[in-house]
Amino acid sequence: MRRLTRAERVYRAIRHREADRVPKGEWSLGPGLISALLGRPGPPGWEDEAAAREMLGMDLVAVPVDPDGPSLCRRWRRETDLFVFALVDGPFETMANSMGFLEFLAALAKQEEQIAARAAGAAERGLQKARACLQAGAHGVIVADDVAYNRGTFVNPSVLRRIFLPLWRDQVKRLFGVPVFFHADGNLAAILPELATAGFAGLHGLEPGAGMDLAAIKQKYGQRLCLWGNVDPGWLFGDQDRIAEGVSELLRVAAPGGGYIFATAAGCLGDEAAPEMVLALYRAAEEYGHYWKG
Repeated sequence: MRRLTRAERVYRAIRHREADRVPKGEWSLGPGLISALLGRPGPPGWEDEAAAREMLGMDLVAVPVDPDGPSLCRRWRRETDLFVFALVDGPFETMANSMGFLEFLAALAKQEEQIAARAAGAAERGLQKARACLQAGAHGVIVADDVAYNRGTFVNPSVLRRIFLPLWRDQVKRLFGVPVFFHADGNLAAILPELATAGFAGLHGLEPGAGMDLAAIKQKYGQRLCLWGNVDPGWLFGDQDRIAEGVSELLRVAAPGGGYIFATAAGCLGDEAAPEMVLALYRAAEEYGHYWKG
């Protein structure tokens, strides 16, 4: 197989096809981590982040839609062959951030109709911001809506189905033809069937510490959703031999048939991560991420 561009590699995963290797990449890299990886003091610039992603063999980047999303999407698309995601907060996340989390949950319980109307407005604004990034060159969209914690969803799943699921479906429908991923931390078991039929191209997160069993999810939903993540960030604070073993086992389960993108469940690598451990993680993904090696 010819060597693919990085964007092509991600597209093949989204279409559930094997590529030359498993694609990989985090949403974001901490500025301190970028500087440490490159051995360059001082705040990193755009060129430094591009170099760090190249060093780690990443195939993608995610750009927050505010405030400079369109211009950054344009630059990533013009100057690299990475797959560019526009990262937008979903309606649940937007409401929780604007109102305060506890106040939002209380209002949702007592004023459901009013909150539903405001959430619809938030979803519409997010959609328009995502479209601006797509017009600037982004290939796809991530709707980030942290609706869950380790033991389940923050609110009754019926509330999510009644208020937020129609908004997610509408966003996907109106971004027709564009790969749209859904992100949430925590245990999504209660709403996985709905997410699998909402039109999303993929699911990001798959937090192993929250009981998100990658093998079981791939078996049940892997034909509908491209799965992205599931690497325990705690591996970065262990030893390098454990990293290699964990990556090998994860890819043995996740890689066959395509439909998987390698990353931590968090989607970001912060400044607390030791650069040598990050390099070990992504070198192991490169080593074991070839389909013929299983």
